[in-house]
Amino acid sequence: MNQTPGTVLRTLRERAGLSTARVAELTNVSESYLVRVESGDTHASGAWLGFAASVLSDALFDSPAEGATPRSTEGGTTTH
Repeated sequence: MNQTPGTVLRTLRERAGLSTARVAELTNVSESYLVRVESGDTHASGAWLGFAASVLSDALFDSPAEGATPRSTEGGTTTH
């Protein structure tokens, strides 16, 4: 399958468990624009794609991975 920036963006969004509405809000674009980028109907700028990827990366790493269990560290804090 040929991956485009939009399909990669969609995959990251879905793995982060975010809706198109939420990602659009976080990246300051309309939901319809995001859907068009994901479907390949619109080409986004490299700068915006980088920003969107950064937002999704933060969402992926800030939420526990599927099946991950929190673990304690020294001092009693919990990490994932």
